[in-house]
Amino acid sequence: MADITVSDLIGLAIQIENTCKTLYEGMEKKFVHTPEIATYWHHLANEEAGHARWLEDLRARSTADELQKKANAEVLQRAVLALKVSKFQSGKHIHNLEDAYQIANELENSETNAVFEFLITNYSGDHGTVHFLRNQLNAHMTDLQSKLPAMYQSKAARRAIKAS
Repeated sequence: MADITVSDLIGLAIQIENTCKTLYEGMEKKFVHTPEIATYWHHLANEEAGHARWLEDLRARSTADELQKKANAEVLQRAVLALKVSKFQSGKHIHNLEDAYQIANELENSETNAVFEFLITNYSGDHGTVHFLRNQLNAHMTDLQSKLPAMYQSKAARRAIKAS
């Protein structure tokens, strides 16, 4: 891992975001019979796609020297762990909305956001951009609960909604 660059780290972060997006799209399909829940997962998938686009833009606007710097070892370990966690999660373990919600909660509170936060802080440029992106990341983390329709806020209600 000694030769892993910032470009590689950004690539891992893009993979993580795209894996989460794909998982949320799968959840959307599993709950298509409950439109407000399908919309909820669709919204989260779109946010993950936006994160991946921002990371692709970050890589595109970075200089070759910046991209070829050695990646921070601790953040690299977090990225590898986050990718393993996000790839491990799959729709086959989802029997109801509570299962899906807990998987999403684990992903959103995993190392994924620590990696994204590191990239925002160290590579996004001016203070205004850093502040905006940090607010977007924090909003995304709270969207998991706040965007969930009120009638599904309890575990019991989420367990009652079966996945298809």
